[in-house]
Parts: sequence; C-alpha cells; structure tokens
Amino acid sequence: MSDRPSPDGVAPTPQHIRAGIVAYAAGDALGVPWEGSTPEEVRWEALEALPARGDWPRGATSDDTAQLLLVAEYLAEANGQVDERAFLGRLAKALPTMRGAGPTTQAAVRRFLATGELQAAEGSSIGAAMRALPFGWATPVAAAAHRRELTGRLSRTTHGAPEAIISACVVAEMAAWAIEQHPIDAVVAAGIREADHLARLYSLRPAALQPLQQAASGEWAPSTAEMATDAMTTVASVLYVLREAMSLATAMKHAVALGGDTDTTAAIVGGILGCQLQDVTADIPWLPRVLLPESALIEATATGLQNLRQSLCS
Repeated sequence: MSDRPSPDGVAPTPQHIRAGIVAYAAGDALGVPWEGSTPEEVRWEALEALPARGDWPRGATSDDTAQLLLVAEYLAEANGQVDERAFLGRLAKALPTMRGAGPTTQAAVRRFLATGELQAAEGSSIGAAMRALPFGWATPVAAAAHRRELTGRLSRTTHGAPEAIISACVVAEMAAWAIEQHPIDAVVAAGIREADHLARLYSLRPAALQPLQQAASGEWAPSTAEMATDAMTTVASVLYVLREAMSLATAMKHAVALGGDTDTTAAIVGGILGCQLQDVTADIPWLPRVLLPESALIEATATGLQNLRQSLCS
C-alpha cells in the first residue's frame, strides 16, 4: 500500500489527530450537562458556560472521552494487532473510574470478568461508535477492509447488534475521510456507502438504515433524536449536523441543541470536524473550561496513532 492519501486527499499529521481528540473532548464536555434533555430543555445561551451536571465537576468529560483515548492508546501500543482479551482487560481496569459508562458496556465487562466471554451477543447502543474515531484516524482511506476488521472486532467485545457495529464502522469511515481533509459532503457520503455495504453483509432490512440516509439527505426530522440512545439514531444526528456544519463550535452547539445523546453527538461531530484542523484552540470558545485529559497523554496518543497509520501505509 502506498504512503499516500486517497485521490485529492491530504496526508494528516499528529497535530490533526491531536486536534480531533481535543475537539472530541470539548464536544463531550459541552453535551454532558444536557444529556437526556429534549430540544426544548436545552438552553442555547447557557451552552458555553458548561453548567455542572449533578456532582460532576464543571467542564467534566464523560466515558466517551475516556473510552476514545483507551481505544486510541490500545491501537497504538498493539500496533494494530488487536486482541479482544487484552482490550477487554484494559477496559475492565479503567471502567470503574469512568463517569457515565453505559449499561451495555458495563454488562459486557461483568460478563468478561465472570466468564471470559470475548463477544457480546447483543447491544445496539452507541458505546462502540462513540469510541470508533481512532480506527479512522489510524488507517488511510484506502485501507477500508482493515479498518472495518479492526472496528468490528473491538466493537463486538461490548456491542453485538449489527446496528451498533455498522454505526461504529460508519464513524470510523468518516474519520478516515475527514482526517485526509476531504470535504464534509464527501465524508458524509463515505459514511453512507459504508453503512450500505455492511447492511448487505448483515442482510439488514432496508428500513434500518433509513435514519442515516434521511439525515444525510436533509430529510430527517431532528425531533426523532429526543431521548434516543440507540446507535443508529445518534449517528443520524451526527450526519444531520455535519451536512449543515458551518464552523466547528457552532456545529457542536447544534449537536447539543438536538437533545437526546447530547455528549456523544457533539463529541463525534467535534472529532470529525476538529481533525481537519491542526489546532482548535482558537475555534472553541469554551475550551479553557473543559477538563481535558493530560496534554502529555493526548500528544503521545496522537503520535502513536500517526505512527500506526504510517506503518499501514508503507
């Protein structure tokens, strides 16, 4: 495989990956206070203040950011040679300190610790998709089959439903296109192609992809995002926001304004748009109030993913 991006793409740098991670965390923190809210309950004028959620520190990120970094670190350290047992062991060790971890992921970890089971038989929530961006950042667009295999293998450790795995692969595909600096309409189109491809492989009924297709075409009704927790609806929210995105900060705020799974939607939007920049510091007004992961960890993770990407390109 050549050390080139896809036609008309641009080779990314560790700074692009770092910007994606930081923007992801900023979107996570922006959405945390409003998770589970209806659109009517989200107060646009209060978003950038990052009001506290319960007893969480103001500006806190959730398990979304923690799991994204966990996957990114693991991919880099494993040099892309993933092992489900090793990944679940790492997830089990980290899970107790994660704020807001979902019931599907918690159940999968309990099952692993009790029985050693490495694959979930069910689970259609967003947990696999929310941590899927590193698979795209670490693999060139041309490495679609390898990216799909990596994403699917680690997704199945906690989420076994085809809808969850497809959603994760869609997010990974969009990340791969975004970080090579393709226009957002091409990024969205790549995600839809990936969904269509996997739906055929899983013999999924056509109606299952309808939210994604409608969101990508602008025909989707945002009100369907209210209180939704399934992967397909959350990824549809992401597509809906991306196709209308004018700026990084405004797009993340629009993601939260949809209600529902506000932190995950805004985080994924932030990660996809943020990785097209080399520095997002000036683009996110509320960034100084975000309790970001340690900068050394972000830098090391970004460099590790870039090194993995280069090894796959060689």
